[in-house]
Amino acid sequence: MLHLFGLGFALAASPGPDFFLILRNTLSSGRFIGFMTLLGNRISLCIHVSLAIAGLSIVLRNSAALFIAVRLLGASYLIYLGGQKLIGHFNSNRNRADPPRVGSVSAVTAARQGFLNNLLNPKVSLFFLSFFPQFTTPEMLSESPWTVGAIFFLGNSLWWIPLIFLAGISTFRSRLYRFQSVLDILFGGVFIGYGVRILAEEVFP
Repeated sequence: MLHLFGLGFALAASPGPDFFLILRNTLSSGRFIGFMTLLGNRISLCIHVSLAIAGLSIVLRNSAALFIAVRLLGASYLIYLGGQKLIGHFNSNRNRADPPRVGSVSAVTAARQGFLNNLLNPKVSLFFLSFFPQFTTPEMLSESPWTVGAIFFLGNSLWWIPLIFLAGISTFRSRLYRFQSVLDILFGGVFIGYGVRILAEEVFP
């Protein structure tokens, strides 16, 4: 299951709404507020992962054919996500601008922002429903589903801790955005590659 840890880390490094919220709060209000934002985000992530694993486990128990269908749909969605990342990168770099500095927020507000920003994003649940069938086996989901979720969660969380610490260093900001631009291209290609591989395995076994 080591690949789940690595994939969790890689997916966290691919920027999105959570990335910009956590980074903005860290830059504007300090590392403690950044970690409080992350805490709310992690609570929400636990909900998404739990619902995805529980749902996939039910599907697997009831129909192997339906599980394959979910796997194919998920692979198609990963290709779509990868394409969106590459298109977005080459069409515009506006999202790479420095996040705006805002007034200091309280710890409770930061945690609430982190929680709601992740929880109310419908793409997150859809992503996990497409993600886990690609990188786990029916045996893993049947025998140790929560171990799958825990390993992914640990890898995904590991990215944020050094990021929040480094975000407090002013000279790190410009380098961060250049690095994220490279990650957009890299993980866009990774998503497409995994999606194509899964489709090929199911259509041409």
